[in-house]
Amino acid sequence: MIRTILVFIILFFLIACSEINVPLTIITPFVSPSSIPAILSPTPPFIPSSTPIPTATITPAVRLFLEISSCNTSLDITHGMGEVTNAYPIIYNYTGAELTNVCATLSATDEGRLHPDKTACASSLPTGFRIMLKLTVDTTYAQDNAIRVDVNSSEGFTDSQQISSCRDLGFPGWIPSKVGILEPNP
Repeated sequence: MIRTILVFIILFFLIACSEINVPLTIITPFVSPSSIPAILSPTPPFIPSSTPIPTATITPAVRLFLEISSCNTSLDITHGMGEVTNAYPIIYNYTGAELTNVCATLSATDEGRLHPDKTACASSLPTGFRIMLKLTVDTTYAQDNAIRVDVNSSEGFTDSQQISSCRDLGFPGWIPSKVGILEPNP
């Protein structure tokens, strides 16, 4: 008898569960926020035009450029001087025109007597080329010195560069093989 009652109770629960819809989650009603107010601007919206806009191009600077490739301290007995400072500037022509009378002048913070090689010139420097010059000034023995090279041309182009110290030792009379030779700019 107990068995029969137990079977009826289980059947009753199965039948009862099939008719009841039990939600698995609790659903809360969604309340939408109020709408965003319209923003009115005095600037009209951007309307693309059919006219092509030219793209920007990079043009190299039109100028005379100076670089001191090296400098050293040496002796100059041929001119009756002791210690001298030599500088080897390279002058680049990016002007788009041939330059004439391109002259470079060396000066030092401890300069002594006037040296005949203080200024050197190139009679012509074509556009797109460079030239190395050798400049020398008389300097004080065993003093650390700053040097400056100024360059100019007959056409009015100028540039300058300086180095705070020039203590490398050079051999008297030594000149780099590229001094005075025109080469194309790299």
